[in-house]
Amino acid sequence: MIPHLTALFALSATALAEEQVVWSAVTYTYHGEKTPDLFAGPYDLTPVGATQLYEVGQLYRERYITGAANSSLTNASPIYGLNTYAIDNSQLQIMATDDPWISASAMAFMQALYPPQNATVPNLESMLANSSLAEYPLNGYQYPNIETLSLLDFNHVWIAGDDDCNNYDVVNVEYLASAAFVQEMQSTNEFYESLGDSVFWAIPEDDLNYANAWTLWEFAAFEYQHNETLNQSGTFTAAELDTLYNLASQQQWNFNTPDSSGIIQAMAGRTYASYVLQQFEHQVASNGSAEKLTLLFGSFEPMLAFFALSDLSTGPSASRFNSLPLHGSTMTFELYSYAEIPLSVSETVPFPSDTSELWVRFFFRNGTGDSNDLIEYPIFGRDNSQDDMSWSDFVVGMSEFSLDDLVDWCSECNSGSLFCEAIMLNYNSETGSGSSTTTTKKSVSTPVAGVIGAAATIATTLIVAAILALVGFRIDYRPRQKGGVSDLGVLKRSASGGGFKGAEKLASDTDLTMKGGAGASVVRHERVGSWELNDNPDTKQSALDKAFESGGEMSKTDYGRRSEDVHGLGGVDPYGEPVKALDQV
Repeated sequence: MIPHLTALFALSATALAEEQVVWSAVTYTYHGEKTPDLFAGPYDLTPVGATQLYEVGQLYRERYITGAANSSLTNASPIYGLNTYAIDNSQLQIMATDDPWISASAMAFMQALYPPQNATVPNLESMLANSSLAEYPLNGYQYPNIETLSLLDFNHVWIAGDDDCNNYDVVNVEYLASAAFVQEMQSTNEFYESLGDSVFWAIPEDDLNYANAWTLWEFAAFEYQHNETLNQSGTFTAAELDTLYNLASQQQWNFNTPDSSGIIQAMAGRTYASYVLQQFEHQVASNGSAEKLTLLFGSFEPMLAFFALSDLSTGPSASRFNSLPLHGSTMTFELYSYAEIPLSVSETVPFPSDTSELWVRFFFRNGTGDSNDLIEYPIFGRDNSQDDMSWSDFVVGMSEFSLDDLVDWCSECNSGSLFCEAIMLNYNSETGSGSSTTTTKKSVSTPVAGVIGAAATIATTLIVAAILALVGFRIDYRPRQKGGVSDLGVLKRSASGGGFKGAEKLASDTDLTMKGGAGASVVRHERVGSWELNDNPDTKQSALDKAFESGGEMSKTDYGRRSEDVHGLGGVDPYGEPVKALDQV
């Protein structure tokens, strides 16, 4: 070979290196610790829960943003083109349900992902006409665009596909009447009743059963964490708490994973999978410019469902995916490729022109803590040597159980959501079908769905308001109580109702109160206020609620909510000085 050509090839070999380029990531994070459902409320993210989500935000900042500048990090994969210091909301998609503890979890996470900018950056926005520089409050606090989604928003489906899914509720009611459930109730009754004098002393005895497994575990875990008297007394042990956790895991697994009857129970995992696929498809269609980082926040149901659907629960690490995730648990998908990147200069890396060059991988982290890290796991029945998968394999695997569009969710769930009424009306009119059981597929775009849903919501709201006025509903003003504040009250009826939700029950709500059989009175974890713990339709409050409202104490720990403007987060400030909202009417 000619000498100068040999030298040129050697120079090229040293000047270029093939490296991974992460183009996009979609994460889902389970909210932090909150006030238990068995408390009288308010239901908020606790200081512990805020710290948990702040730590998760730090983890992702190190992996996706600052990793390139810190060679000591072994788990860093910076997303190509993602802003390092100043937040650019056009690069992010952040969605959370409108539950206070979940939207607050998203805020705590973001305060770590993009912390306050300590130095003012001279630019057009900060420079003033008098030659001085303006800065954001709280030492450069940054403001993320977090979408908090209610049940009226069709995007709520992607992060909580089990909510408002009527057929999901029906299948779980049928499970409550099954021989397996009755047997589990009977075999665990003695254990639950044995804790009545220790941790569950203020809870009615009729509610101490397997039907309330998740709610009871949440309450016991909170008390064990915060109640020093209980923690040190020895009357309630860590072993008993573990047993409560295992029973809660078993119960929720049965509620949220497929069984012999079908996969409707795993709806939350199916909608989550659909959105992951959708976001990556947007990234591919935009040649790497759109949907760089998607951050989703919700409850544990999508995680359990996805563990089962993706074969994580039966794969090489099955033992890690057969139980409830801990608060702050997070899972993420990454879209990446390989590229020859110059080591000496920074040049633009082109997005792959062929999807055959794209790869996808899955990570999971259970809980929070210094010893916990994101770990890559194989999905779709692959072994440990196949944890990275091609784009085509990923699409095929996710498509096995993901939904095609909102029409599928509305139809399979038989949902009474307002946007479903509008979507199905439009769908049936365009397909010429008189019912939603037609086999013809037709996708409804999300902008169209939003417009239709909004119009239907306005029209329906006016109709419902008129009906409520006719049947005796009214706005009840609550006068100021001693030591409290007044408020506008709630919509209520003159005569009290009973059963599920009492007087506040809607026609579309499925009543899951059991009158016979196993005697279950609670079905599953749900948005606060959706289920009652009392079989007696004439009982408006549980003994626990009465204890709180009468000034009774659950423990020596003070769970009363103080003004966060004065006291901060219970004296704990896990993320500097965040913006504090005045939370009162």
